[in-house]
Amino acid sequence: MNISNIKYLLLSTLIFFSVTLCAQYREKGNSVVWKIGFNELYEDNLNFKERYSDEIKAIAQKSKRGSGISKDIDVLFVGSSSIRGWRSVYQDMQPLNVVNNGFGGSTIRDILYHYKVLVKPFNPDKIVLYVENDIIQDAAVETYILFDLFRIFAHKVNCDFPLSTLYIVSVKPSPSRFSLIDKQAAINGMLKSFADKMPNIEYIDVASQMMTPNGVDSTLFINDKLHMNAKGYQLWTTIIRPLLIK
Repeated sequence: MNISNIKYLLLSTLIFFSVTLCAQYREKGNSVVWKIGFNELYEDNLNFKERYSDEIKAIAQKSKRGSGISKDIDVLFVGSSSIRGWRSVYQDMQPLNVVNNGFGGSTIRDILYHYKVLVKPFNPDKIVLYVENDIIQDAAVETYILFDLFRIFAHKVNCDFPLSTLYIVSVKPSPSRFSLIDKQAAINGMLKSFADKMPNIEYIDVASQMMTPNGVDSTLFINDKLHMNAKGYQLWTTIIRPLLIK
């Protein structure tokens, strides 16, 4: 067997076992118990039914017949407030036809829980995922669990949209969460390594370009030092748009 066939076999095996990570969960009162890698269970109590329910209902309207929004789109943006707050994304990504399904301070678990509303109704050529709120003080998810949750999302996309490309945007640094930068770097490294090995998945590094020799570039943020201003989104546009337009 030649080298190319060996590589193909290994990759196929990896994909086969990874796809078995399909996001399965069961509800337990207001909690959700996730089945992640190697049959490990992870339980949290974020009460997914209630949190951001108004935003989820509004997003669901986009997929209803007669909404005026085409299901066949170029790019679907999914994620937390950094995506939701990107109000100029429609202009920034022209001439691409995009839908912005960012909401609240969502976590990757929120996005998985509401996957059928956020992702499933559309037929995107490309999907952009950005989420950072699983890495917060006092409520951080273990890095290996977080990685498995990202991986589950990636493989759900691969199962449902095998011809589409998923772009995972690196967790951004911010002045208000600078104490978490090592944890952010750890998950970023894992996500990059994963994307480099998988077909139809690309990792987008925004984090390194938001740093200066003196630390995080604070001029990219509004007063809360967490969410980005127009300059921050312009930087993201210069990084992300060329990858989506090619």
